[in-house]
Amino acid sequence: MTQMNLINLLGQLEELIQRAPEVPLTGRAIIDGDLALELIEKIRNAIPEEIRRAEQLQGEREAFLREAQAEADETIQRAEAYAAKLVSDSHVVQRAKQEAERIVDDARRQCEELKREADRYALDVLTDLEGRLTNLLEV
Repeated sequence: MTQMNLINLLGQLEELIQRAPEVPLTGRAIIDGDLALELIEKIRNAIPEEIRRAEQLQGEREAFLREAQAEADETIQRAEAYAAKLVSDSHVVQRAKQEAERIVDDARRQCEELKREADRYALDVLTDLEGRLTNLLEV
């Protein structure tokens, strides 16, 4: 089942409860227990798909981080190679060191930004899933 099916099932359960006739003066309602239990079972069956999706997103996040680290490492290697190429005299050496440091700093900043973005994305997805699962457990 997809995320939309899970949300749809929760909506059906909510509708069942909202449409239930109320018992006067009690604040309680009478619901079709069999139908409610059937919906709960369907919801329960839909949860593993949501968990698999969260695990898939975690794997994608880790792959994204590995790729970002590989790109940063490659950029650093290119910067170091560029700096080594520029080493010919003291003026060029000084300029090359400054440029290499700037390039390495830029690469590190880019890597950190990619990591932060991936962490934010994964945290948002997992937080959303946790909220949905919490709501589901409360239902």
